[in-house]
Amino acid sequence: MPPLLPRPVPHPPRRPPDRKKGSNVVEFCAKYGTNYADITGEVDWSRSMIHRFSADAERTGSKIVSFCGHDSVPWDLTVHKLAQYLRRECGDDELVECTCVNEIQGAVSGGTIETAFLAMSEEKATYDKDPWMRRAGGAASDRRTKMRNAALLSPLSSASDRFAGQWEGPFVMAAVNGDVVRRSNAIASPEGSGRASSVAYREGVANVDLKTAFVNFFGLVFGVVAAFNPLTGALLRKVLPKPGEGPSEEQMDAGYLRVSGYGVGSKGNKVESVFYFPNDPGYRDTARMLVESALALSLQPDDLPAKGGGFFTPATGMGDVLLDRLTKTGAMFAVRAVE
Repeated sequence: MPPLLPRPVPHPPRRPPDRKKGSNVVEFCAKYGTNYADITGEVDWSRSMIHRFSADAERTGSKIVSFCGHDSVPWDLTVHKLAQYLRRECGDDELVECTCVNEIQGAVSGGTIETAFLAMSEEKATYDKDPWMRRAGGAASDRRTKMRNAALLSPLSSASDRFAGQWEGPFVMAAVNGDVVRRSNAIASPEGSGRASSVAYREGVANVDLKTAFVNFFGLVFGVVAAFNPLTGALLRKVLPKPGEGPSEEQMDAGYLRVSGYGVGSKGNKVESVFYFPNDPGYRDTARMLVESALALSLQPDDLPAKGGGFFTPATGMGDVLLDRLTKTGAMFAVRAVE
């Protein structure tokens, strides 16, 4: 196996049948010093990989970076840049609060749906110490993230005047994105990261009016309830896209993602950002995010913020290197101070 792993391995374990294979690839990369990137959105699986193979990756210098697609590059990098801007441009301020507002159009893939069904059917593993909070060397991080994701409908005008009249609702992947941000906050260097020891994170999706918000909210609620019910869940799996099926070219052309970020520093400074992806974010642009992640790990090892081996997030493993590659190939990003 070692001769087969001389270079970074981009691996997209999207479908449940690939999970065991994905675990094997992570194991060999960690043990033989090969960098690795994937587009999984499975926090529990990633947690188990950290628990099993962190020591190996740290010993060999392998950089293992999961969540290198729609889950959760846009949000992880948004928080990273807001914190960085507060530190560099606002007198060494530290990020204490971050809100992300999502505007999105895209189609879901069959692999993502199947992964969601699998996650709902599995029992969660228990650990004496949460691997998610593990820093290099095995010590548990004392840096915390408070999750305040949107759970109900509420007016969005408080986030920015641009959203006046719009309504915020829950975003289906907010829990995953928030967990990735939580791990970034936990393992980021306390010196120079621009993040306070405790950060509040909120994420929701923008709806143009209350009617749209109402329809989307109850569609999400009914969909989740139906998926958890054994009878209706089985029926849903028959009609929803199957693994390997996804959006058409026309649907991908019409897709986009815009993440508006709002950060507050411990000194009261406020910053805002926008991150725009011009194609279907869960399919076409996810492929681009994965490819650019693999190229960053392969071609720019000396420029990466991660200097040793271990398990990283997109922000802590690649940071500005990945953002620069994404903006050179189609994405747009901007950040500025508000006050």
